[in-house]
Amino acid sequence: MEPHLIISIGRQIGAGGLGVARRLSQEFGIKAYDKELLAEVASESGLDETCFAQRDEHSSRGFRTALQNFRSLLGLYNRAGTNTVMTEEQLFKIQSEVMRKIAAKEDCIIVGRCADYILRDEPRLATFFIAADLESRVRNLMRVGGKTEEEARRFIEQGDRARAAYYNYYTFKRWGDSASYDLCIDATKLGDDEERVVDLIKYYLQQRHLI
Repeated sequence: MEPHLIISIGRQIGAGGLGVARRLSQEFGIKAYDKELLAEVASESGLDETCFAQRDEHSSRGFRTALQNFRSLLGLYNRAGTNTVMTEEQLFKIQSEVMRKIAAKEDCIIVGRCADYILRDEPRLATFFIAADLESRVRNLMRVGGKTEEEARRFIEQGDRARAAYYNYYTFKRWGDSASYDLCIDATKLGDDEERVVDLIKYYLQQRHLI
């Protein structure tokens, strides 16, 4: 049986990477995993999904905790209420195992979470990083997230720093560095148009005979 198509999308906050993933999902009829992955992880491990949400890469507070001490023990609770102590590394391992199981059973798109590194041995893996200029990202967060300009800038600064620290720590590569991905795309150069970004990704996949 032919290996499954795996698309990994890393992205700067506010650059539209999640929207691109959703468009690709609709275009190809395959599932895009973002927050849904947390539910998979929670089900796999027997832990409450909220435990993982607190460590999710979108949570600045969770990342500040991780940055202070990646190896600190975290008191987490399972659904039965029993205290279960796990390290950040153990949580990462569980999430990695879930990703590998998903990749083994279906074509999929995975947003963030070091998927490009975790699934690096998949023969039909294609990895992308979506970036945009700061002003575009600020405007996107103000428009979609209802943030003030100051809030948007602060959110971007903290979130990008947290994502970079998470990615760099677990992959031994550099988040956003072109050497870490098959293709890096500046969405601003394409008019911040998700459809044009999707078209570029599709063209790349065609050239590699992945679709």
